Amino acid sequence: MATLSSFNNEEPLVSIIVNCFNGERYLEECLRSILNQTYHNWEVIFWDNHSTDNSKKVFQKFEDKRFKYYLSPKHTFLYEARDLAIKVSNGDFVAFCDVDDFWSKERLKFQIPLFKNKNIGVVYCNQWILNDNDKKKKKLKNKIVPKGSISTNIIRGSAVTILTAIIRKSEYYNLEIGFNKNYQIIGDFDFFVRLSKKCLFDCVQQPLVFYRLHENNFTRKNREIELKELENW
Repeated sequence: MATLSSFNNEEPLVSIIVNCFNGERYLEECLRSILNQTYHNWEVIFWDNHSTDNSKKVFQKFEDKRFKYYLSPKHTFLYEARDLAIKVSNGDFVAFCDVDDFWSKERLKFQIPLFKNKNIGVVYCNQWILNDNDKKKKKLKNKIVPKGSISTNIIRGSAVTILTAIIRKSEYYNLEIGFNKNYQIIGDFDFFVRLSKKCLFDCVQQPLVFYRLHENNFTRKNREIELKELENW
């Protein structure tokens, strides 16, 4: 497995986008998992999409100067919010942690060194699926996850998700558009398919992030919208 020593002992800045709309329930665990990273050169871009709960108060518990708060000019759909947050970020690499998910403490340490290869635009990992009811977890993929040119794999359902991926920001700006604002659910999938046409992907086989299954997951509650968007895509 790659280590920081293979990246010339340098820690490039990673911008971690936390898009938040009324996410107080799990937010502290999300943010603490970032704070506990063994890789230290990062910033949190906390994008408050006009939350009406206590999300801002939870965020303000973290006094680390790397935590940066932004209030969206107006409430938007998620994919416009992702783009807006990236535009105020400072890092050479961008990662995402939505408010109900969290990371293992060595997530950045193991993924960032793989960007030493300048041809790699995205590094992703496997992930744990955590059931919030019984606290049981399982791997998203039990087989070897692919790397290289993986457009076909993404379309067929690979392990590349917004939670697992770290993106070289220059590759993001090479796209004609970032996230497609016409989508409410499949925007991440569409984004990675388009990105996979532009650059190579690398991966860490072990799960380094936790996707939480709970009753309020937006995708689970809006299957009809997802199916219509996939048909449109």
